[in-house]
Amino acid sequence: EHGVGDLTIVIGDILVRTQAVRFKKLKYRTHENIGYGDIDLPEEQMHTRAIAMIFAREKLSGKVFSELREAEKGEVIRRLGYLVKSVGSVFLLCDPGDLGIAERLRDPSFGEPCLYVYDSYPGGTGLSEGLLSKTEAVLQGCLEVVMECPCGEGCPSCIGPVDEETPARFNAKQGVAAFLQRISAKHG
Repeated sequence: EHGVGDLTIVIGDILVRTQAVRFKKLKYRTHENIGYGDIDLPEEQMHTRAIAMIFAREKLSGKVFSELREAEKGEVIRRLGYLVKSVGSVFLLCDPGDLGIAERLRDPSFGEPCLYVYDSYPGGTGLSEGLLSKTEAVLQGCLEVVMECPCGEGCPSCIGPVDEETPARFNAKQGVAAFLQRISAKHG
């Protein structure tokens, strides 16, 4: 267990399970969507390394997170995951696809909201360990990306594309920026 800024970070081995449940048919040359359907494939499993950024309720990050409305919590942690993946890959000099993200509003192991960042390769490649030493800089970089992006409500350059799943009357970009500003205020 490590303390980085206002976060509790745990590093260790995890089991990642994925399962495809739908497919999409695309036209060969135009990539036009011509249909989709359900599929039944077995899940894939991968043992790898990860860090868990825990927003513990006794720390400022957990208190700030708990102040969000229930409908906003999932959106903020999901967008934060998008940011950490894209900004973290810059600091680690890797492709964003080399990192995986899993968000938990109440993780069964820790009982708190947390964000897992894991190596996308079996056994891990050392990216989690590298991210552990750069977490504070990555979170500061995330805040800079959000604050400097000229969009109004979020875009693929900052927090990811805004979709119909975003709760009504909630600006996800402002929510993520406010969260990052508050948890980094005591350090910066």
